[in-house]
Amino acid sequence: MGGSNPLVDVHVHLYRDKSAGRQAKDSYVIWEYGDDPGVEFATAAGDITDLATTYGQAGFDRAVVVHLFDTALARTEATDRLPPGRSPEEAAHITAAIEEAVAEAMRASNRWVAETARNNPLVEVLVSLDPTVLSRREIADHLTELADAGVRGVKLHPVAQGLLPIDPRLHAIYDICSDAGLVVLSHSGPGHRGDASARPSEFGPVLRQWPNLRLVLAHLGGASWRETAELADTYPQVAFDVSEIIEWIGAPNAPSATELTELVRHIGADRVMLGSDFPWYDPVRTADLVDGLPGLGAGERAAILGVTAVRLLGLER
Repeated sequence: MGGSNPLVDVHVHLYRDKSAGRQAKDSYVIWEYGDDPGVEFATAAGDITDLATTYGQAGFDRAVVVHLFDTALARTEATDRLPPGRSPEEAAHITAAIEEAVAEAMRASNRWVAETARNNPLVEVLVSLDPTVLSRREIADHLTELADAGVRGVKLHPVAQGLLPIDPRLHAIYDICSDAGLVVLSHSGPGHRGDASARPSEFGPVLRQWPNLRLVLAHLGGASWRETAELADTYPQVAFDVSEIIEWIGAPNAPSATELTELVRHIGADRVMLGSDFPWYDPVRTADLVDGLPGLGAGERAAILGVTAVRLLGLER
């Protein structure tokens, strides 16, 4: 790894402190791939000290933080801060107050991660936007502020946010990012919460309506990976990362190593990037797994490990 070729992880999570990171890891259930084939999870909690140490010692050129704000947790925390003994007549006012508190907590969380990136040349940021919390005008104002602060784009998680990729509430994000050249990196994979889903095929209408959108789908489609090749063939502008799915090779709903190599080569290494999902997985191990995929050439490995990310995300500096 390293040498004259860049080494970039495009799928990194960052938490304010180790306690918050451990809470996030403990509460997130990885269900879609089926039985664990011997996955090795990282021990890091995911604060800035863990990130700087892990990526600095391994010689990474950049760690791209894909920030994810927990809207449900923020609503719970806002509700818990309310005084007891509320009357039914206060319900509408209370609901509005909770939603405004959640919106401000999201803005504050994004400002924190943007400031962290400004103070660390290793870190780039995609911020978290939940359109169930912010209006179109609020999204536009907040994204303009964050873009001026140097963030690279937006991270979406339709399943966690209770949406489909084409949900009208997401249109403002697509409009702004498409016009401004900002990246949208979205979770991809099947849903398990009501109608929410992020299968690769469900991004077709998005790519058709916003052909200039710089869209990256995480996990190569996750457990819906068999849909990924067709989407990539139809929409050459979409790119992917290999986070998580590469760690679950051999699970019932994941590809084999050979199938993953075939999918990557079908798409083209110039559209596929290294992602680790740190601190769930260790980025050095993930990079080694990419290096070990059967049948990839040296140029293809270099592209996935960093060359593609530098080009697609504009990381030259």
